Amino acid sequence: MNWNKWYIKLALSVLSGVLLALPWYAHGFVFLVFFALIPLFSLSEISLQEGKRNAFGRGILLFYPAFFVFNLITTYWIAYCTVPGAAAAVILNALLQTLTFSAWHACRKQVKNGALQVVMLIAFWISFEYLHLNWDLTWPWLNLGNVFAYTPDIVQWYSVTGTAGGTVWIILLNFLFSGLIGQIQQHNRKRITQYAIALAAAYLIPGGLSMGLFFHEDAPIEHDTPIEAVVVQQNTDPWKEEYSLTNTQEIQRVLDVAKPCLTAKTNLVVTPESAIAHTIDMNALRNKTFMEGDTRFEGFALIDSTIKRYPSLNFVLGLSTVGISDHRISPVSQEVQPGMFMEFYNTAGFYNRNGLVGHYHKSRLVPGVEKMPFPKVFGFLEEALIQLGGSNSSLGTDTVQRVFTIDVNGTPVGVGTGICYESVYGEVMSRFVKNGANVLAVITNDSWWDDSPGHRQHFEMSRLRAIETRRYILRAANGGFSGVIDPLGRVLEKTNYDERTAIKATVYAKSDETFYVKHGDYIAKIAILFTILGVLYAVVMAFMRKSRK
Repeated sequence: MNWNKWYIKLALSVLSGVLLALPWYAHGFVFLVFFALIPLFSLSEISLQEGKRNAFGRGILLFYPAFFVFNLITTYWIAYCTVPGAAAAVILNALLQTLTFSAWHACRKQVKNGALQVVMLIAFWISFEYLHLNWDLTWPWLNLGNVFAYTPDIVQWYSVTGTAGGTVWIILLNFLFSGLIGQIQQHNRKRITQYAIALAAAYLIPGGLSMGLFFHEDAPIEHDTPIEAVVVQQNTDPWKEEYSLTNTQEIQRVLDVAKPCLTAKTNLVVTPESAIAHTIDMNALRNKTFMEGDTRFEGFALIDSTIKRYPSLNFVLGLSTVGISDHRISPVSQEVQPGMFMEFYNTAGFYNRNGLVGHYHKSRLVPGVEKMPFPKVFGFLEEALIQLGGSNSSLGTDTVQRVFTIDVNGTPVGVGTGICYESVYGEVMSRFVKNGANVLAVITNDSWWDDSPGHRQHFEMSRLRAIETRRYILRAANGGFSGVIDPLGRVLEKTNYDERTAIKATVYAKSDETFYVKHGDYIAKIAILFTILGVLYAVVMAFMRKSRK
């Protein structure tokens, strides 16, 4: 076969994209990810053997089809919500992944040592993933380590490494399988044996460690404080109902679903993101300074009457809120009239017999939906923000992961609440634990995407956050899947899609901090150092070769 033909190269690239995408579906395909990069390694080798200039530019042409196919198959469902947003996510994310792989391909031309090539790709890719966790165009959904969300039993060691450890594992095994295939083609028995041993070790050691951690963490929990909780799935259609119903009607729906599960021992009710959809002045609610008859607030009397019957009850409420001030609080504050500024938030409110006693504003906002990326550059597009949160401006954020405290028979228990796609951010969820969370909640509205892979992928990612933090997770989704996940990532209870229901469950307050919680994404910080050193080494080698010529 003539591997230099353009259509052969295209086929290899597309094959890699398909192999990368299939593991993101719950049909037993996860192990394909350990082979998915091999066609790209072959393309890289073919291209370098051709000896043509501009390896970086040629790499973009070679590798972009792979990452475009990967993103398209895996996240096409964004189009259920917004076609332009889906196109931007697929095209731009594929480009960023391509640039990362092409940079490695170009450096590989200068670095001949195979082991260094492996280290460089791992470093480059993890550095890219870390950037995707922490910049304005953040979209870490397809960070490679997230792929094991469907098989959390084999990555219990995420409590030590986080998902970056999974990325290392995937890339390393791809290199080893690629090397084994190469040695089989060359009939080199000694090297075949070496690669086979290395592969077995690289696969079995993490697997053995995972099993050990599984049995260690699955110890008796009699010493942990039990919390009786209710998770609400109110199933309000975001397209047809969410903003046509009043806040009172929304609250009544929440209570109608929750009340059959309430008992005198119930400590916590968790509602979905935007469960109470119309914007509320948070200070007016906290201080009860709203006017009587204001339909945005009158429904809270229903919550108050419920709490009178169940005085131990605490609510985590998904709210859309506004803060009003006489000065600009942040760059996204809007001056609505001279001396009056408003800032909108996606909020988790903490409500009990004392009223609204705590809040947390979502800190990781969806680019282009809740936040205009790089506002100094693209601020003129502010009005084009998609109105999914009831606002056409960038939202305000919290700078700290706030923890709510509930009293469970005299024992204080911290509850950390991630909002929507914050559950994809391991370090964000771990900060709740560092700030005292003994239990985690995730509140989300996954109904925008209809019955697509989107809400399924999102649910599964919470299982990885449970492992990283060793905390129970109470996940309340408006539509999608709601459920209860234990510290091993096991799903204890789960709702059906498009079901108006509630789950009653007992979870346990955990107090230990995992290595990952204590140290965060330390692997990524090491990778950034190796990336800098790798690029410098490649530049020096290129300069030395030119000098010899």
